[in-house]
Amino acid sequence: MTTNSAVSMTAIPPAPVRRRAVLALLTACVFVVGTAEWVMVGLLPELSTDLHRPLPTVGVLVTVYALVVAVAGPVVTLGMLGIARHRTLLILLGVFVAGNAAAALATGFGVLAAARMLTALTHSTVFATALVIAVTTVPAGQRGRAIAVITAGWNLAMVLGAPWGTWIGDHYGWRTTFAGIAILGAAILTATSVLVRPAAPETAGRPGGEVREMLKPKVAAVLAIIVVAQAGLFTTHTYIAPLLRQVSGFTAAGVTTLLALFGLGSIAGNILGGRLADRAPWAALHALLAVLATVLAAFTLTSQSRWAAAATVLILGVIAGALIPLLQDRALASALKAPTLVTAVSASAFNLGVAAGSTLGGQAVTAGSSLDDLPWIGALVTLVAVGLAATAARRRRAQPRTPMTCSIP
Repeated sequence: MTTNSAVSMTAIPPAPVRRRAVLALLTACVFVVGTAEWVMVGLLPELSTDLHRPLPTVGVLVTVYALVVAVAGPVVTLGMLGIARHRTLLILLGVFVAGNAAAALATGFGVLAAARMLTALTHSTVFATALVIAVTTVPAGQRGRAIAVITAGWNLAMVLGAPWGTWIGDHYGWRTTFAGIAILGAAILTATSVLVRPAAPETAGRPGGEVREMLKPKVAAVLAIIVVAQAGLFTTHTYIAPLLRQVSGFTAAGVTTLLALFGLGSIAGNILGGRLADRAPWAALHALLAVLATVLAAFTLTSQSRWAAAATVLILGVIAGALIPLLQDRALASALKAPTLVTAVSASAFNLGVAAGSTLGGQAVTAGSSLDDLPWIGALVTLVAVGLAATAARRRRAQPRTPMTCSIP
């Protein structure tokens, strides 16, 4: 691996105050990108009404975004390995702002879909690049904490960003939501251009070694678990807003509150998942997927009651949040020589699962299934992930866990 594909271990971190500002900005980058993705779930009912399209049709916007992230994320990351990381981040943020501005100005469904696709091009590489810059910004002993801070941006997007965007969409229209995201992105871009600088000189890298690392069977096994687990969850979660409205009887404001509750649960789950990943990652992953399948199956029944539905949403948030560090830990462990690329590819795997789940859910509704059928369908899919995790755990049970001491591209 060349100097661009590995973090310099001798880089001198910036002063503490500036370091905290940089980490905050990088977290904000992940937050705004995560918000742009998650907010679409809450906006689906408004988009369906305003664009005069059936709910499964506008649900395709979730699918298209996820597919673009899944396919283009690794390609964009590989294509930008030869560019200094802080410049890569600025370029991506510029594209992100343009995509959301175009969404706010969209004159129809086709233009909105194209704008979402443009925005999706930045998703994986923003996360991977922000993570790398964060690691090079802090002293060696604080790298784990830096990664945790950046990952928290996704959770904050669910807790604050998505409910905020949904509330704005309910009160001022979905175009205002995208305009707000574009404005926030522009502010972050400006601040990043001033504060974020490389911690050490960077030179162009060669992605060949990283690609070879990614071709190992153990990497494919983890990526498969990610895809199937996310598909199981998002068969339901993509349509959770209309499910909670039409089946559970919540108002638009109530759905916004429940989305925030889901995000709060994900924060608690993120802490839990991080601790489990340090102790018994495979056992914890297998158990958590089994719990997810059980809770999804139960949601078919609990969705009929407001209080039970609210409790289930909270539990699903905890599980979703806990799965992220567990799955990311297993992905990094499977490709120690290509952490940046595996971070981008795992983000693609997450979104491929989102696309598969949203497609399955949409097809089920189109075929005549009711919204409260989606949870048990998702539970069946999740059982496949349980089997994949059990198989992977059995294969590696006798192998000692490799310490995470690799360089991070």
